[in-house]
Amino acid sequence: MNKSQFLALNIVGGICGLLIICDLVLGMLNSRLNAQVAQTQAQFNQAQQIHNTAQNLVVRIAQASQTDPALRALLVQHDFKVNLNTNNPAPATP
Repeated sequence: MNKSQFLALNIVGGICGLLIICDLVLGMLNSRLNAQVAQTQAQFNQAQQIHNTAQNLVVRIAQASQTDPALRALLVQHDFKVNLNTNNPAPATP
């Protein structure tokens, strides 16, 4: 092996080493980003559950407000409108 071949092999080896290091760094970044995506998705799922619960509470308050003027005033104060005349309650509009 002459000097030019040795130099070429060292350069190619160095490039391969850099590519391996880049691969490891990108793998770690990918893992972190996947964890953040999973956390954000969990927050969206929790927010959807809270939204559904809040809608159900507003409908129940609207049903109870038919006999309690204080509850009716609370709905009016927060500008909730619920249609209780149908079999399927309409979602509350905040």
